[in-house]
Amino acid sequence: MRPGRTGFLVTLAGLVVGLAGCGQQQADVASVQSGGPGLSKQGVERQDAAARWADGYCVAVGSLVDGLATMPTVDPSTPRRAVQTSSDLLGSMIGGLDNAKRGLQALPPSPVAGGDSVRTSTITEFDGIRARAAAAKQRLDAARNAPSIDQRTLGEASGPLGEVSRLDLLAGFQSYPELATAAGQAPVCQQLTARASATPTVSTTPTP
Repeated sequence: MRPGRTGFLVTLAGLVVGLAGCGQQQADVASVQSGGPGLSKQGVERQDAAARWADGYCVAVGSLVDGLATMPTVDPSTPRRAVQTSSDLLGSMIGGLDNAKRGLQALPPSPVAGGDSVRTSTITEFDGIRARAAAAKQRLDAARNAPSIDQRTLGEASGPLGEVSRLDLLAGFQSYPELATAAGQAPVCQQLTARASATPTVSTTPTP
């Protein structure tokens, strides 16, 4: 295999650079200034509960960022090593998706409209990416002992990794005013939003 054909695998291994460093520990949401002019005590309590829920949501999806930051790297030194390490990379990504899903499922019902719907949509999206990643990993594993490894096989990891790199971890929040406000008051959600704004787009197109 020509050296140029493994260049995109190195690029895939760098997918997490823009996401690393966003390790999440649930912040003290109670320290956030909530409320506003004319807001009743009940309204303030509802707002605080929503901010805590949003922060828990962001801790859950943020765990995927943590997982990506510690994924193994791809070794493109030989086609066989590239296949093996790409499979390991996908395995790590699958583990990160599973962990994030468990965190989302562990959340209590949302105290404001839209939260449960957004959570369900995110879990569905994670499940879809996981299924495609698992299928790609299975194909890579089957090719480990093949007499030859073609370019298509080497590119198996690019699809699922590209999907993860394009995830909007707060997708849907802006469709619900109370949920959007809660995310703005939740420290971990603010970190994710700031990090996403600073993350460059990464190409996963194979090098010809």
